[in-house]
Amino acid sequence: MMKKYIYPSLFLFSIMFAQHNPIQTATAGAYHARLFGNQAIQNNPALLGKFGKKIVLGSVETDSLIIEVLDSLSTQENDSNIIVIDSLINYFSVQLIANPDRKMVKKVKKEYLSKYGREIHAVIIAEESMYKFRVGDFLSRDSVNIFRDSLIVSGYDDAWVVTSNQPLPLKDQMTPYFTMTIVSFEGDLGNNTLYPEWINNQLFGGLDLRGNSEKESFLSIFNSNGIDINFQGGLNWLNFGMGNLAISMFQPKIYSSLTLPKEIMDVLFNGLQFDQPQNFSNLSLDLLFAAPLSLSYGRQLQIPALLGKVDKFYAGAGINILLGLTDVHVESDNMQIVTTSDSIFIKGKNSLITNIDHDNNISFGNGFSIDLGVAANINPKINVSLAMQNLLGSITWPKTYNNFHEFSISVASDELEDISDYNSTEMDSLTESFTINDTTYNLGSRNTKYPGKIVLGGSYKISNIFVLDIALTQYLKNDYFSQTDPKISMGLEISSLPKFPIYLGMSTGGMYGFTWGGGFSLNLGGFQWNVGVGENGGFLDSAKGVRFSTEFRLIF
Repeated sequence: MMKKYIYPSLFLFSIMFAQHNPIQTATAGAYHARLFGNQAIQNNPALLGKFGKKIVLGSVETDSLIIEVLDSLSTQENDSNIIVIDSLINYFSVQLIANPDRKMVKKVKKEYLSKYGREIHAVIIAEESMYKFRVGDFLSRDSVNIFRDSLIVSGYDDAWVVTSNQPLPLKDQMTPYFTMTIVSFEGDLGNNTLYPEWINNQLFGGLDLRGNSEKESFLSIFNSNGIDINFQGGLNWLNFGMGNLAISMFQPKIYSSLTLPKEIMDVLFNGLQFDQPQNFSNLSLDLLFAAPLSLSYGRQLQIPALLGKVDKFYAGAGINILLGLTDVHVESDNMQIVTTSDSIFIKGKNSLITNIDHDNNISFGNGFSIDLGVAANINPKINVSLAMQNLLGSITWPKTYNNFHEFSISVASDELEDISDYNSTEMDSLTESFTINDTTYNLGSRNTKYPGKIVLGGSYKISNIFVLDIALTQYLKNDYFSQTDPKISMGLEISSLPKFPIYLGMSTGGMYGFTWGGGFSLNLGGFQWNVGVGENGGFLDSAKGVRFSTEFRLIF
């Protein structure tokens, strides 16, 4: 009976991978403050606010001079309005156009490049709801004025000079209006015991386990509380963002935890010992398979209290409709094997709680969760974000069943010696002496908590090539899907090749302790391929788990 339920779930367990962002995998979970488009789904909906006009909350008293400075990037026409930012080095550029219509700005850039080529660096940047085409990183005001005057003579009558404390970015910075994940998947596997070096040395190193001391050394690695194996993953598709809105139609996810008693390994390598009972009571399996449908929305807000403190502030919210597909919980109680010189005695109790009935009919669950988030660009170099994911998350299963299995088996030694020669009648007679109780109970409705967490993230732009990411992750509930131990992550983005950025990261805390990762992105116009790999619980030969994630995106 149990096999009928468990095997399909284990099959799902083996084939499913995750919806998580591969760059999160590569940076060990540190990449949170610089997401955009549909990446904000189930991460931080506030980051969708990078597109579109801001919402102004309240009013502030300003004089004409302050207003002129705030609006100068779109109104400057001469040197008297040049913005000067205090810094050790000022960079001067010529801005040819500032307009909310990106097509118009791109047209101006194309016309400029056809006339002057790419000898002088030229890019489009996005600020607020405006797109701005800027040319040059001059260190001399006189030089930039000469260049500006030459452009005016060539027909760019509205060209003006702007000043910044950092050079222009290496490539166009335009917030994509439409982003879509074609497909992405991830797998995250970890355990509390086994690692590659031990497997290689013990299992493939020619170890002789015939001596008791060798066996004891071999088995010493196994935790007395059992072998814990955890897996999280899912598939992501039909996921897209349009401006301030992001939607995911179907993103199946799986959370699982399996505990195997240490005694299983003792029996495998030492066999059954007379008058030494083996206890298998801590055998357990927990598995949740769900498919969220998500809707997220974010906007930029102008709040009077934040003016002068942050460059930009964003807020957002999302709702996740949770479709429950499979819920499995297996527990064992007082499961023992006792051997004596003349008999073997086996007894135990186990229960299987699931949403699948005796005839394999599935009762699907339903529920919801909420995502909330805020983010801010403190200045051109520093970004911060705070996200609360899957708040109030739970799945209600209308019908659940408990398959209770109790057994007591006693076989004499002489029967064991002859059992291989028993005919069908003799075997039936033997099994009739076993005490077996196999009963299925209808438990009615049942509720499963969905894992929620809080993530505080930040990034620091060291240069045009290097960006440092950091994040603190705190799960809200300590169960088989998550642990409340905080996790601190740090990652590094390296963009020496804009079309091929590289990511590195590591973390400590959480479920696995030390983790590390690495990966890359391949940017080919509107197509992006992201890949992330990593290890859990150690480094290389000492690792106790692996992670892998990949994603194919369209960006327009």
